[in-house]
Amino acid sequence: MSEQENQYNSEGNDKKWPLWWIVFPILLVMSLCASGFLYYKYYKSTHAADGQTYESIYKDAVKKHNNEKAELNRELEEIKAKLEEAFKNNTSLTGINSELEAKLDAKTLELARKIKAAGVSNPKALREAKAEIDRLMELNNTLSTKTETLTSSNRELLDKVLATETSATEAQAKAQEMEEQKNNLEEKLRNSNLSVADLKVAGVFKKGSADEETFKANKTKKLKITFTILQNELVEPGNKDIVIRIIGTSNEVLTNDNEKLMDTDKLSTMTEPIYFQNDLIKTTIFYTQKASYKKGTYSIELLHRDKLMGRAAFILK
Repeated sequence: MSEQENQYNSEGNDKKWPLWWIVFPILLVMSLCASGFLYYKYYKSTHAADGQTYESIYKDAVKKHNNEKAELNRELEEIKAKLEEAFKNNTSLTGINSELEAKLDAKTLELARKIKAAGVSNPKALREAKAEIDRLMELNNTLSTKTETLTSSNRELLDKVLATETSATEAQAKAQEMEEQKNNLEEKLRNSNLSVADLKVAGVFKKGSADEETFKANKTKKLKITFTILQNELVEPGNKDIVIRIIGTSNEVLTNDNEKLMDTDKLSTMTEPIYFQNDLIKTTIFYTQKASYKKGTYSIELLHRDKLMGRAAFILK
């Protein structure tokens, strides 16, 4: 072999692979491993050991819980009807029949409320309601088999099963408290009012075919009023008349038919109807007038049902 061939073979053996040929596969493997690990963590956080998602498990639990509540309500209505019949048919209870029916009404109402209040995360309440309904069933069996006489122990059982968690005095106090809460809520509803945020006013003039904002009095041709009506669950949805009062530099109320802007007897500038749905309502209103605008400080007030919603000041230079 010639010296030139040996030199060529030596150069071929010394040729190195580019660095990225080595780094890229390593980074690719690391990326795949990281992605796999993250997916595994995500899967473990959203799936139970049997492969069901926690969301589907929760939905099944809610469905089962609602079915149990419906079944307990059905059983409660059924046993109430049976006990009312048993009271009538049991001769030893003739003298206190109306009293027992009142106690039964209070007891079933208490159990119905307990069933309704039981949440999916509180199965104990349903178990307690189920146990009390079972006791009512046992009472019905006792009354049905002994229609003429009841032992003293059975009388005690009757009083115990029909007893409610609150005494008559406590129930009366609770009813009074609820009435006061109702009156307070009605008072809040009467006094509730809409309110606004981000109340701003800017002058507007025509520039070509577009409107441009300005704070120069000599350029202003109309006023642009922007505000956001806030949510208020105490206010019923529907059409609301928003009264706008713009007060000028001489403490006069601006109106679009007041050429001299000196009529302080005017109560409002304009009224704008707005449909309120208890959502944030971003509103833009334009006001125009015959008179020119003066330089100075103005203020604006928004009112609903004679109650102030918001107030702001603005300056035209």
